[in-house]
Amino acid sequence: MGLIKACDMSDLEDGEIFKAEIEGEGALAIYLVDEEVFATADICTHGEASLSDDGYIEDGVVICSWHDGAFDFKTGEACRLPCMDPLKSYPTEVKDGEVFIKV
Repeated sequence: MGLIKACDMSDLEDGEIFKAEIEGEGALAIYLVDEEVFATADICTHGEASLSDDGYIEDGVVICSWHDGAFDFKTGEACRLPCMDPLKSYPTEVKDGEVFIKV
């Protein structure tokens, strides 16, 4: 696995979703929640919505506002219908104020 820089920690706000464009992976959604950083694919597996543009974090999940489906942003698992297929998730690492994605 290689590390690719996704963003700086200063780009992230707690409880918000940041979109990072990663060469070879496309758009990823980066989540800062309680000082932990998580990453998933940005596009909802049900309705093709951008989670960073059209989603929000609530009760430990990311909710796609298009159809109210939800995913566990820590694992990518679909956890509320109509979403059934998981999001691809990525391990993250923070070094010297920079966020890296393991691909």
